Amino acid sequence: MDTETYIASGVIEAYVMGTASHDEAAILECVMKNNAEVKTAVLEMQQTLELYATAGAVQPPADMRAEIKKKLSFSRSETMSTNERIVQNEEMKGNVLKQHNTVNWYSIAAALLLLVSVALGYQLLSVNDKTKVISEQNNNLTAKISELEQMNSVLQNSRKIQLNGVEKHPDMLAEVYWDDQNQVHLQPKRLPAAPAGKQYQLWAIVDGKPVDLGIYDDGKEEKMQTMKPVASAQAFAITLEKEGGNPTPTMEEMYVMGEI
Repeated sequence: MDTETYIASGVIEAYVMGTASHDEAAILECVMKNNAEVKTAVLEMQQTLELYATAGAVQPPADMRAEIKKKLSFSRSETMSTNERIVQNEEMKGNVLKQHNTVNWYSIAAALLLLVSVALGYQLLSVNDKTKVISEQNNNLTAKISELEQMNSVLQNSRKIQLNGVEKHPDMLAEVYWDDQNQVHLQPKRLPAAPAGKQYQLWAIVDGKPVDLGIYDDGKEEKMQTMKPVASAQAFAITLEKEGGNPTPTMEEMYVMGEI
């Protein structure tokens, strides 16, 4: 089983949940060491599960302590004023003490009520926010898995042509996948980001003449992009052209080329 099929089979989910067999886990760990995309997919799923586990955990807001201190300070001031009244008028001692106790308990009750209401509101806000984050993580992970499944289908049903760097760019590398339906897919491996106002353009060499197969869009998240179809070709090449492409290749700006 190749790497992409292995990903689509659900073994990643079993591995993260701890239900994968010993052999499945061992194979996946080996794949992760050699495939950055698989490793990223595993890490993203683990992060998503961790967010679910901690979604209910709530930390009280920082201003809550200040509110409680304010209530307690009010209680202390009431205690001081009560003591002064006791010294001034012993005959009112019972009534004053009763008033003091009532005010004190009302203050504590108010502080506790404030604590509960603020914490509850914060908890609801926190859970809602985390739910949004988890939803976004799930959407990103689903899109990533879908991209890997599509890539797997291309790899299984296409012929791979390696495009190596030309004399001016010996370290450059790209891959073309050409399927039985004449569809062409391009995946740059070692190409620098195109400078502003420039784009990479793919060409097929058909009967000795270059045929435009389209522009590679650096702005897309997909590393493997579908280009124009071609029925026959003797080679493929990539040049750096002005934004939007050219009807004919700029030979001085050729980066990679690969014969079939």
